[in-house]
Amino acid sequence: MAVDINQVADEMYNMVAEVTGVKKYKPGDLLKAMVKKYGDEGFTKKDAKEAMRILIDSERLIYTYVNGSFVELPHEDGAAYAANEAAKK
Repeated sequence: MAVDINQVADEMYNMVAEVTGVKKYKPGDLLKAMVKKYGDEGFTKKDAKEAMRILIDSERLIYTYVNGSFVELPHEDGAAYAANEAAKK
């Protein structure tokens, strides 16, 4: 049975969302975690990269570069936050 790439992408997103503000994941750590979890079902590192690409391309996750590469939820700067709050009212 093949693993659904979108399901893995959602799981990656949830892993990052759970630790937001506490920890930052390196891209390789996420890839390894997914291959470890689904490797026995034929899931490869290439498949994990495809799942991550889905998240990055859809802007659900972003790459950040501060003393290394990390994958995080998109940040909202002050001006964008203020505009979104104003739009809600």
